[in-house]
Amino acid sequence: MKGRCLISLLLPLLLIGVSCTQQTEKKGQPEKVAREKSSSAIKKPLKIIHLAGETASVNPRAGKLSVRGKDGEVDIYATEKTNILIGREKGRLSDIAAGTKATVKYLEIDGKNIARSIFIVQEAPEEKEPQKADSPASQTPDKISPEQPPAAPSPKAWPAS
Repeated sequence: MKGRCLISLLLPLLLIGVSCTQQTEKKGQPEKVAREKSSSAIKKPLKIIHLAGETASVNPRAGKLSVRGKDGEVDIYATEKTNILIGREKGRLSDIAAGTKATVKYLEIDGKNIARSIFIVQEAPEEKEPQKADSPASQTPDKISPEQPPAAPSPKAWPAS
């Protein structure tokens, strides 16, 4: 019984003494690695940037497209993952001509602008002759309003008697 009481008193004192002793700090490589990991863990999140403008130049071999927007000219690099649409159809970087209107979504990665999608606006073919508006006299009104007097019938509309 005395042995058990003695052990039950000494055991907690021993554990407290061991836990309170200070351990010497290890200097060197482990701290550097811990610091590097924490600084690399703090990366700024990627942000998709939208740019609308006119294509200044296209270099399909380098996979580079220059777009002139409101803030100046931006060089954008296309990858195999870049989605290129010309009008409503899928296209390639070599299909893009300089001077066309473009909308680009890109990410800035390691100082390079990497395109996620490139949309080229295809302009509708212009009509050769614009439609002429019919003169109001030749149009027959659907309804006659009180403000509008009825149109006089043309002599050609009635058969001669």
